[in-house]
Amino acid sequence: MFSPSKNSSAKKQQARAHRRALRNIASHHNETAPDPLGAAVRLLNETAHDLKSPLAGIAATMEVIRDGSLGDVTASQAEFLQAAMTQCQYIDSLIDELSRAERLRSGLPRVRRVSTKRTAIREAVDLATRSLLSNKQIELHWDGIEPNSPDVLVDSTILSRLMTNLIINAERASKPGSPILIRVEDDLNRGVAVWSVIDRGRGISPQRLQLLSGTQKIASDLGGEGLGLMISRQMASLHYSKLTLRSRVGSGTDAVFETPLATPAGIAATFARFRSEKRGSRSRPQTIQQWKSDESNTSERELLGGNRVRIEHTTNKSSWHEIELQSEDIRPVRADRLALGRVTADVECTMEMADRFDEILQYNLSPFELAYRTSRRSWVCALDADHHSMPTRMQQIEIISRRATPAMQLKWSEPSIVPVQERSLQCLLVDAMTTRTLAEAPGIIPDVDSVRLGTPEISFSPVPSARLDEELRRMNLRMKSQTERLQQQAAALRPRV
Repeated sequence: MFSPSKNSSAKKQQARAHRRALRNIASHHNETAPDPLGAAVRLLNETAHDLKSPLAGIAATMEVIRDGSLGDVTASQAEFLQAAMTQCQYIDSLIDELSRAERLRSGLPRVRRVSTKRTAIREAVDLATRSLLSNKQIELHWDGIEPNSPDVLVDSTILSRLMTNLIINAERASKPGSPILIRVEDDLNRGVAVWSVIDRGRGISPQRLQLLSGTQKIASDLGGEGLGLMISRQMASLHYSKLTLRSRVGSGTDAVFETPLATPAGIAATFARFRSEKRGSRSRPQTIQQWKSDESNTSERELLGGNRVRIEHTTNKSSWHEIELQSEDIRPVRADRLALGRVTADVECTMEMADRFDEILQYNLSPFELAYRTSRRSWVCALDADHHSMPTRMQQIEIISRRATPAMQLKWSEPSIVPVQERSLQCLLVDAMTTRTLAEAPGIIPDVDSVRLGTPEISFSPVPSARLDEELRRMNLRMKSQTERLQQQAAALRPRV
C-alpha cells in the first residue's frame, strides 16, 4: 500500500513527464513542418555565391571582346555587348538581393534609414532599369520628384531595389511602348510620402490577387513571383509600410507603398502607426477590397469568399480589386510596449566615430525599433524591450559599438517603458525628438549684422527708425479711434434715468 503523499507525488511526476513529452512532440513537429518558401530562400542563399563566379566570368569575357582585344568590333556590336554587360550587372544585383532574402525573412536586415533626396532615388532607379526598359521601348514618367520636394527617411539602396522590383513586374505586364508612371504624393497629415508604380498592362485577376495574399503558403504554386513578392513586401515593411496592389483586368495595376517624411512629426507619426498596427494585427483579418462599377451610384458592403469586400458603384461595368500585403513573418518581442530612451556619446567623440556608431546602431535595430539622431553625438531610441530586457539590449549595443569604435564611450538615460498606443506614442516621440534637438542645438545665435574681416562696418541708416516711428503713430491713431468708439457704445448701452 502506498501512502497518500507518495501516491500524489507519483501522479505529479507522471504529469510532468507527460507535459515534457508533449513539448518534445510539438518541437519536433515545428522542426519538421514543411516550409516551401523557407526552403527556397535557403537554397537560393546557399547557391548565390556559386552563381556569382560564372556570371563574373561571362561579364569579363564580354568586356574583353568589347574592348577589341580579340579583334575589331563595330559600334553596334559594342553597344549590344555593353547592354549584355549591363544585364549581367543587374543579375548580379538580383543574386545579392536573393542572398539577403533570408535576413529579410528572419527579421535581421541591415537597414540604415537616413534623410534622402527624392532626386537621388530617381537617378538610382533610372540607372537600374534603363537597359531593361529600352528593350520594349518603355519610358519611366516621374511625378512629384522635384529638387525642392521634402526629404524622406529611407534606406536608399533598399528603396531603389523595391522600386526596381515593382517596375520589372510592371514591364512584364505592359505592352511595348506603354509608359510606366512613378508618382509621389505627400500626405502631410499622416507624415508620409505615398509612392505609386502605375502601369496600364494586362492587370491581375481577382483569383490571382487572392493567391498573392498567401504567398508564404503557396510559393510553390506561384513560382518566382511568390518569392519576389515576399521580398518586395518585406522591403516596404522596412520603411514602416504595407504594400498595396490595386488592379483591374485589362486596365493595369497600381503598386503603392509609403515612406516617412524626414521630419520629427512625420517619423513619429509613421512609426507609431506601424507599431500600433503590429500590436493588433494578430487578430485582424485579411482584407480584400473590390470596387465595382454599375450604372447606379449606390454603395454597399458584401462578403466575398469569406473576406470583407467594399463595392462602390459608378458608371462603367468593370471593377478594381485591391489587396494590402504586410509582413507577418516576424513580430515584435514586446507587442504592447516599448522602451523610449536616449543614448549620448562622450565629448571626445569625433564626427567620424559618431557617424560610424550611427551606422552600426541603425544596422543592428530590428524592424520594430527606431533611432533618431538629434545632434552629432546624441540619439533618441525606441527599442523593442521592457524593464527586464532593456539592460541586456543596451549592453548588446555597447558591445557592438566597442568592436568598431573602442575609444567611444556611451551614456544611456533612464528609459521609459511606454504603451504602444498610436496617439500617445506619437506625442511622446515628437516631444523627445524636438526637445532633445532644441536642447542640443548651438546656444549662440549668429549675428546677422556681423561682417567679414577686412570689410567696412555696416553704416547707420535712419530709414528703419523713421518707418518704426511712422508705424507707431499710425497704431496710436487707430487705438484712439477704437477707444472713442468703445466709449460711445458704452454710453449708448447705459440706461437712461
